[in-house]
Amino acid sequence: MARTPLRPEDPTRIGLYRLTARLGSGGMGVVYLGVAWDGSQVAVKVLRPELAGDQEFRRRFGREVAALVRVKSTCTVRVIEADSQSSTPFVVTEYAEGPSLSEHIDKHGSADPDMLYGLATGLAEALTVIHAAGIMHRDLKPSNIILTDAGPKVIDFGIARGQDTTGMTKTGMMVGSMGFMAPEQISGHPGPPADIFAWGVTVAYAATGRSPFGAGNAHSILYRIVYGDPDIAAVPVSLRPLVEAALAKDPQSRPTAQQLLDRLTSDSRPTQRSTDAPTQVISSPTWQTGLYSSPSAPEPPTTEPPTAESPTPEMLAPEAAPPVAPAPEAPGIRKVPVGRRVATIAASAIVAMRHRRHGRRAAGRPRPKG
Repeated sequence: MARTPLRPEDPTRIGLYRLTARLGSGGMGVVYLGVAWDGSQVAVKVLRPELAGDQEFRRRFGREVAALVRVKSTCTVRVIEADSQSSTPFVVTEYAEGPSLSEHIDKHGSADPDMLYGLATGLAEALTVIHAAGIMHRDLKPSNIILTDAGPKVIDFGIARGQDTTGMTKTGMMVGSMGFMAPEQISGHPGPPADIFAWGVTVAYAATGRSPFGAGNAHSILYRIVYGDPDIAAVPVSLRPLVEAALAKDPQSRPTAQQLLDRLTSDSRPTQRSTDAPTQVISSPTWQTGLYSSPSAPEPPTTEPPTAESPTPEMLAPEAAPPVAPAPEAPGIRKVPVGRRVATIAASAIVAMRHRRHGRRAAGRPRPKG
């Protein structure tokens, strides 16, 4: 993700974390690159002052923190800490190194079929875990998807909402991004199927480099989302039926995240031998070359010694969070092991694309240690 210097009005420390750069901003707050006491890099999302002063929002955010720490997946960033009681509420997650999907598309154009299949599967896995925790992402889009060395990771849970809340904030702010919102999200009454719609839009966008609902002013785009037919002709045949189902106008007609994941993992990689274990592909040397790492990523800052305020294992709520209960098996779809197979699909698919584009340059690059 692109980094920009801190502005004069930005804080330099939030909680136990020293802030070093801006990573982005949105309707709910600003995301900073932070450094923990041990020198590790983290992403710190600080909520906007007007939201921090909304007591109803604070209570809702506090309830959500307990759900956020249960979202643990190979395709989502890990939530390290969240504070809803301080004067400046914030959420701290692991820092995902790599370009966003939007940056990748801007630089390289549309994704090839192999990369696209891995991306679609990784996003379905992420949404499955998010929904199983009882929350929604509510703003799934290319800029919130990072292509890391470990595969695609979904970021920015700071605007997630409990599934029993409406699509509007108390002040009337619509949660979501233009072009990626479901019809019911535009009207202010979204549920988990709105994330599935965003999955379909994102996959179609990655396949073509443009939105399936076209371009233009906000009114035109929203009108086509509610009443128009999406252009998904360029989506590969292996994914087109699922994308078409995800973009149904009626939320009840869309598949669930678990159904998407089951279909993608059960139908994936017909060339893989039935005797292959998922970990065999995960540990493939081609994925360990770090092709998605930022070439100019700075070294972590010098480790700061622990202080009296340094976190202890007891202070890190995520480690004590109860395990996520598995989502019920979707009717009519064969259940298969998910976690590692998703990482297998995402890793092998994205690396295959990357090698074709950067083969010559990568050939002369030394392999990283470890």
